[in-house]
Amino acid sequence: MTTSRSSHSANTLTASALIFSTAGAAFLSIDNLLEFVDTHAIGTASVPMVAWFILFAGSVAALGGMRTRDFTRALVAIAIVGFVATRSPATSLHLSLPIAIALQALVPLTFAAAGASVLRRPRDLVIVQVLAALLMGLALAWTATAFIPVALGAFLIAQAGTLLVALSLSLRPVLRLSRDVARDLWSSADVG
Repeated sequence: MTTSRSSHSANTLTASALIFSTAGAAFLSIDNLLEFVDTHAIGTASVPMVAWFILFAGSVAALGGMRTRDFTRALVAIAIVGFVATRSPATSLHLSLPIAIALQALVPLTFAAAGASVLRRPRDLVIVQVLAALLMGLALAWTATAFIPVALGAFLIAQAGTLLVALSLSLRPVLRLSRDVARDLWSSADVG
């Protein structure tokens, strides 16, 4: 009983940390996209604080995903931490050029791997399968636009789109709960 309860608590903590870190990373990417059109969603002074919060939540989610053997969550969390770490102005990290270039390729490929791992589980909801395929496509577009000379706007859109889809996928427990509640309500309804 105690093991089951602690496993459930670890799953809940991991899912919550992943939702918070993914939402924060999506918010930072949208702010980055808005900066392209010379506006900001958040003040420049609060970006480092948001970034460090995301790094902490993402690290918790990555460790929780590894501990509970949910490698999809772990992959998404690792990609989130990599994304925020490569945003040097946000985190004040000064990465050497080879490391920054390697992370520029590995971060979106990690998102693509997370999408592929979801697609390998055919029992998931159809919407989850569609989101996983979309995550893979956007992550591969992000990778391509990082190294092919295209408009910066296309790169930022692919990046923000990938993170928004990752956020949607991190809400998978909420989707399952909603489906189960709807199913229970439907089965208990007096349909005559």
